[in-house]
Amino acid sequence: MLRLPRHSLRLGLAGILIFGGVVSPVLADSLNHQVQVAADDLMKASKAVTDAQASLADAEKKLPAARAKFATADGKMQVAEGKYYRAKGNLDASIAKLKAVQKKISIKQAQILDLQTKVNEFARSIYQQGQTSQLEIILESKSPSDLTSRLETIKAVSQATSASLRKLVAAKAQLKVDLKSAADEKAKMKGLTDQAAQTLAVATEARRVAYAAKASVNRLVAQRASALKVAEDYKAESRKKYNKLRAEQIRLTQISGSGSHGNGDPQATGPLSWPLPGYAAGGGVGPRTNPYTGQKGCHTGQDIAAPSGTGIHSAGVGIVLYVGWSAAYGNVTMVDHGDGLVTMYAHQSSRAGGIVKGATVLDGQVIGFVGSTGYSTGPHLHFEVHVNGTNYDPMGWFGRSKSVVACAPTRGL
Repeated sequence: MLRLPRHSLRLGLAGILIFGGVVSPVLADSLNHQVQVAADDLMKASKAVTDAQASLADAEKKLPAARAKFATADGKMQVAEGKYYRAKGNLDASIAKLKAVQKKISIKQAQILDLQTKVNEFARSIYQQGQTSQLEIILESKSPSDLTSRLETIKAVSQATSASLRKLVAAKAQLKVDLKSAADEKAKMKGLTDQAAQTLAVATEARRVAYAAKASVNRLVAQRASALKVAEDYKAESRKKYNKLRAEQIRLTQISGSGSHGNGDPQATGPLSWPLPGYAAGGGVGPRTNPYTGQKGCHTGQDIAAPSGTGIHSAGVGIVLYVGWSAAYGNVTMVDHGDGLVTMYAHQSSRAGGIVKGATVLDGQVIGFVGSTGYSTGPHLHFEVHVNGTNYDPMGWFGRSKSVVACAPTRGL
């Protein structure tokens, strides 16, 4: 029934990460168990902690699938991008080939134009001069050698003209082939363009899916990392609380042992009255093991649940040994009944009037009221019995054996 104060609610997430779930209220009055159960009880009391537990479990559950989905999507993306780059490479090669053919066509067209010009000029010359021109050239020779030279010239011109005509025909034929090649390459390029566009669309979608899957993985990893960071912070905070509670335990132990002393035999002590008439005992003393951490602790008192404000009665005649505040127990009152017998009443909402250190109280006198102060999850009385500063099972004075709480040789420390 111990609980963390409100200012410690921020530790709830870490508590859920470390301890895992909700447990039944327990009281942990040994140092180690107080630290653990304080967090356990907070888990039960805080909806935010429960939500955090569900969130973490959800992240852990989804993370493997998210990673697998990303791996699959990433693989598909790489395959799709590979196909796209191959298609683009083929398209680029086709474009380069087309450009080369087009350049070849341009050169061939220029060559044809030049040859056509020469042929046209020769044809025009023949047309203008007629066939007699060549005969006149021959007849005008002045010597046999001049005749031979003139004949060679005519032959050379004729051959050049014939060659130009042949080249012109061949060039036009080659141009036709090159134009066909260019047309074929354009048709091929169109197909490659469509293929590249399709593979790009597939690659783009695969990339989108892969990035979305990766983002999901990153969110889950970040969520888990954040939770673990909170857990680490909580561990550090728990260690601080551990040290503070240890000091508090030592202080209360010293107070308990500063009262009267007897021979140490609990059988020699007088009887006690039930501090909450009409309300039954709840959780008792004994070792406790936290189910989430495996750490062992010790519960050194008797829990008695009752509505807040219910009067708490002194278990016997005695002198108030201590009244004050305890981080773990809230409002605490200790009554010394003599012969080393001391009773302790914790988690009170308030003390009754006149209950101060040194005051004498009667058996059954109301000394305080049930509350839920300190580390408590609900209104109840935490009742302890000490003999010479040693914890005993309170139920030993109510029908059971008066046995030492074995796990708490010095108030559970």
